[in-house]
Amino acid sequence: MSERGKISFSELDRRRREKKKMNGGERRPRNEQAQARGRAAAARYRQRIDEKLFGKKGDAARLRLEQRLRDAQGSPDFVRTFREYVKGHGMPQDISLLLTLLDLDTECDVLRVLKALDSAAESAPPEQRNLLRSRLRNLELSTSSDALADAATDLLTRL
Repeated sequence: MSERGKISFSELDRRRREKKKMNGGERRPRNEQAQARGRAAAARYRQRIDEKLFGKKGDAARLRLEQRLRDAQGSPDFVRTFREYVKGHGMPQDISLLLTLLDLDTECDVLRVLKALDSAAESAPPEQRNLLRSRLRNLELSTSSDALADAATDLLTRL
């Protein structure tokens, strides 16, 4: 100590170094909630950056599943692949894929596809709308289910 009763800067530095050695040289840990918030914020930031750079991770899986669905048309795996797609990604918005799904065997699945076609048809280009009309006419004439025929007719009148 100096004559004035104050500690010199060199003495303060020495005490800080000794204190760090005693604490293991680590900073004091923050509380658990603050650490969890920091990790969550960092994860959200990394996810946003990855989505901007590489697109959403689900997109690649969804596109692979869409291709599997198109490839499964006419096979026994068609319904199972359709249900797997809907479970993971919801009903598709692509009209060409929805038109493919009109070939499903179960009535409830085809009704769900018709409902999705109804919402997607508004934004469809004229060529796809014409194709949709012809597919709906074929479905209306070929189905043995009254509910499917009525749903196809209703959708045709709205196009």
